Amino acid sequence: MLRAVLFDYGGTLDGAASHWLIRFREQYRCSGLELPFEQLRAAFDYATQCAYADSSVSGLGLRALVEYHVTRQMEHLGLSDGALAATVTAGFVRASQAGWEESRGVLTRLRHHFVLGVVSNFYGNLHRLLEEARLAPLLTAVIDSGIEGVKKPDPAIFALAVRRLGCAPAEALYVGDSFEKDIIGAHAAGLRTAWLVGAADPPCPQPQCVDVRLRCLADLESIIERLQSVAFAASFRRDE
Repeated sequence: MLRAVLFDYGGTLDGAASHWLIRFREQYRCSGLELPFEQLRAAFDYATQCAYADSSVSGLGLRALVEYHVTRQMEHLGLSDGALAATVTAGFVRASQAGWEESRGVLTRLRHHFVLGVVSNFYGNLHRLLEEARLAPLLTAVIDSGIEGVKKPDPAIFALAVRRLGCAPAEALYVGDSFEKDIIGAHAAGLRTAWLVGAADPPCPQPQCVDVRLRCLADLESIIERLQSVAFAASFRRDE
């Protein structure tokens, strides 16, 4: 009995199965800088923690947020190269905007059958980015950890989302790319889960936590049809 579909944001709605760390690594590589993975991961984690601690980040749009993240990364790496920072930022923003375009089409079609929402660990500016992406009008609930004070994989953040959507946990499907933060947490909260794995299709450490796997977001539409009958889905069709 599926009534709602919830999504992660980063690596899901802004680029299917494309974690920000991996995308930043690709942008540095395309700019001619090959960084050891663990070194970049430390810089990425440092930038993320800086963003969580800095209240000014809650007012940033996409480009300004990425610029902030890249600046903090390069600070940790001991780099001072304005041209490199600008190139990495521009490439990351373009990739995010392309992800937005794909997601908008999928969510536009899904919203005629389900209530939709987003649950993400973010900096208090998630709604601003969703407005910029023109995804916000398609959503009934936006749960930003920076505003709510609870983070994935805590089941409480998923429970909050389904309450705001007005459905039971078992009536909601959560879509995300992180097994640890998205799938484990949503499963523990009683939601059904769709693991967005991309082309890599990695092994699953706990198969019982995954209801379906997705290679891309567009696969969700055909998979949902298999999760329930067309007649049942039609009973929850929303007016256009």
